[in-house]
Amino acid sequence: MRVLIGHAQYTDRLSYYDDWLDAFVRAPQFEAVAINIADPRAQANLPGMLREVDAVVLLHSTNGDTTAYLDPHVEALSRRAVPLLSFVGNEVNLPGSPISEKRELFTAIKPEYIATQLLPEAGRFLFEDLVSRAVVSIPHALNSIAFFPTRAADQRRLDIGVRAVRYIPHLGDDDRNRLMQWFAVNGSNRGLRVDVSDQRLDRDGWADYLNDCRGTVSTEAGTWFLERDDATVNAIRDYVLSKGKGLVLRNDSKLRSLGHKMPWWLRSIVRRAMKSGPFRHEALVNEQLDYDEIFEKFFADRERPAHYSKCISSRHFDAAGTKTCQLMFRGRFNDILKADEHYLALEQDFSNVDDVLAQLRDPIRRQGIADSAFELVQAKHTYQQRVQQVYDLLAKAS
Repeated sequence: MRVLIGHAQYTDRLSYYDDWLDAFVRAPQFEAVAINIADPRAQANLPGMLREVDAVVLLHSTNGDTTAYLDPHVEALSRRAVPLLSFVGNEVNLPGSPISEKRELFTAIKPEYIATQLLPEAGRFLFEDLVSRAVVSIPHALNSIAFFPTRAADQRRLDIGVRAVRYIPHLGDDDRNRLMQWFAVNGSNRGLRVDVSDQRLDRDGWADYLNDCRGTVSTEAGTWFLERDDATVNAIRDYVLSKGKGLVLRNDSKLRSLGHKMPWWLRSIVRRAMKSGPFRHEALVNEQLDYDEIFEKFFADRERPAHYSKCISSRHFDAAGTKTCQLMFRGRFNDILKADEHYLALEQDFSNVDDVLAQLRDPIRRQGIADSAFELVQAKHTYQQRVQQVYDLLAKAS
């Protein structure tokens, strides 16, 4: 099957963007024709390319942080004569990357399939009214070419290593922040060599980092609170910006696209410059908010929805692939990872942390957890298997 793979190349710090693109390009089921929709030349080339393929796949990068890269291509995509499947990036309500904006995009291009990272019920809640065929759950997977063990556990420098961006209060969920903070504050007092940072790494750097860690801590991705219209996150934005001083560049400003085009080192410099002073960026303002204040004002009285809206993330497969033992709050993880079989399960109040750390220190127990997760993802959750799932769907629709 000849398939057009749409992607947006604007960062090398989200390794799963690269993993998905590589998986389709290497897949024997497909003759993949990749197009970088962020390239200004793509708009002229896309209509002709659409006439020469059997199907279209849009990867997470085309809509995860912004739909601006896809906007110039909406008309051409909506007039296609072949089936289209679109993945969705950042399936949470975020300032600058709203769910409502993604829904407007899908309304315009009329996909046959939307592939959600979430469990089926949550994905259907967000997008079922926008597809002609189905919303399908296709989570991330293991790229065994990039993520594999290169060092034995006793040769790794860190007991616990973490590289993850902190969640902002707009999600109404601080599980990730609490877990990272606990180990940053208490890890060394428990005799652990710990490294916790929000510094992003490229794919090779991330794989090498995991291979220097005996263990890592993580949580399910996402939040309990999902809305199609982003009403709550918009109310939080208005509240925060009304209290701020100075000029704040909003996350959805047209100037944001300039930041996407900067190399990572330059973005880091600009980020530091805009962290304080009279001219700031909304994203940096959000990072300095008091979580408890936002939660009490906007989330404390809300009931969790019936659908389970957290999910497994690419970092869980990356850690499993490198045989890095994962310590995590209990969760469903798309019903893939099982507590105390594929990861060491922490209680939300850390009441069992001493027992979990004892298991981490036990080389036999720790290796058993790492090996179990490794064997599971190698056998059932590789990108090759995910691509086959996509092929089967598109073959039915052709």
